[in-house]
Amino acid sequence: MKYLVIAILLGGCTVERQDSTWQDQRFDDMGADVGLTIDAGLGEGPGAGTMAGTWLMLHEGSTCVINDEQLTHAWYVVEIQETDRVMQESRKLCRVDLSPILGLRVIIPEVVRDSIEFIDVDRGYASSLRVGGSYSSSTELALWGLDLENPLDDVLPAQASDPRVIDSDNDEQPGVTFEIENSTCRRYQGQRQIIRYDGVFATPNAVEGSSINVTDIKVYGSTEPLCGIAPPVISNDAHSRFRMVRVDGAGGAIDLDSNGDGQISCEEAAPAFDEVMTIRSADRANCAR
Repeated sequence: MKYLVIAILLGGCTVERQDSTWQDQRFDDMGADVGLTIDAGLGEGPGAGTMAGTWLMLHEGSTCVINDEQLTHAWYVVEIQETDRVMQESRKLCRVDLSPILGLRVIIPEVVRDSIEFIDVDRGYASSLRVGGSYSSSTELALWGLDLENPLDDVLPAQASDPRVIDSDNDEQPGVTFEIENSTCRRYQGQRQIIRYDGVFATPNAVEGSSINVTDIKVYGSTEPLCGIAPPVISNDAHSRFRMVRVDGAGGAIDLDSNGDGQISCEEAAPAFDEVMTIRSADRANCAR
């Protein structure tokens, strides 16, 4: 029973298309427990008249696994370049927490997070920077342990021997390696993650809205047979949301560039993670049939 639950957890946390999933990442070294007192508040200020700059985003993604809701909380530092409301967005994934199922939690090592390849596909748009204006992000396309000629369209390789499957975390196993907390279970896989975010300006320095998530995986091996099972997970996008706030000091926003080098790292942003948005706990009622 223990390994069955582990296999379910390894199934992840997003829309499933065939054997699809969104995996968890958790980073204890990112300052998750560091509090931050912000007098002005994240997202406050009159606005800079442009989206160009650095933003901090929290995405709360919901899926249903074995009739329970499973929540993924993912924090990003987002760099934006803007021309006439058309935006080129570059995302750095800083931390991801996945809610446990039956007390077990998926862990993705930091080396795996650092190996993710984010690919520039298209552009985002903002109709207006005033309160109530609409925002539609560029496509977040990320490859984990894969090197595809056409990243958005190619079918994922079926076998570990395919040269498009790469050991991107350098552990001598195909693809990337996922772990289970307090377990020796390991799974080796390739993954493609596609997310779009749509929202409105709640303030000139804060965007709030919802998301559409699609993640495809292929399993290329495991330490236990059941660890290689990708059980069905059900998209629950009606209960997914995000909030993105400016953090570079422009337009009256808070400035998280603590070392003054003109860039904001995940380490600098980490103390503000808990302030971006009030997160909620998983609720089984959201997955009632």
